[in-house]
Amino acid sequence: MRRLRQYLALTPAARALVRRSLLLLPLAATLLRARGMAHTKASLDRLGRRTSPDSAALTPREIARLVDAAASLLGTRCLPRSIVLCHLLRHGGVAGEMRLGVSKLPDGSLSAHAWVELDGQVLNDGADVSDRYATLTSSATRLRVHPPQQL
Repeated sequence: MRRLRQYLALTPAARALVRRSLLLLPLAATLLRARGMAHTKASLDRLGRRTSPDSAALTPREIARLVDAAASLLGTRCLPRSIVLCHLLRHGGVAGEMRLGVSKLPDGSLSAHAWVELDGQVLNDGADVSDRYATLTSSATRLRVHPPQQL
């Protein structure tokens, strides 16, 4: 009941973004498993042509918070969460950058993580995420997201 009250207290633009996130997050997770990151991004870009202009009323931090809330509700992992956030930012006219990083765990295994930055500021994780994870710098592992070109 608390979540319903929180949802109803949101602005119409925020509610629309939550609904869109609840649809895009499972889609992105499924596409990532089946086809990989490049195909997932391309598929979401095709869907972006139908994005509502309502999200322009939200700040990038608000968009990140709302995507995270939807992702938490669905149990979505960091990579689809970050890809969807980048997609929504892009189609809201904001350039962002998805980062991938790795960390060595005490047992010797590696842990990977994805997050989104805007102008060097982390949007969907703690500001210390780059201290906890070594950021992969290869152009193949970075997903630059630029707003669509104006015609």
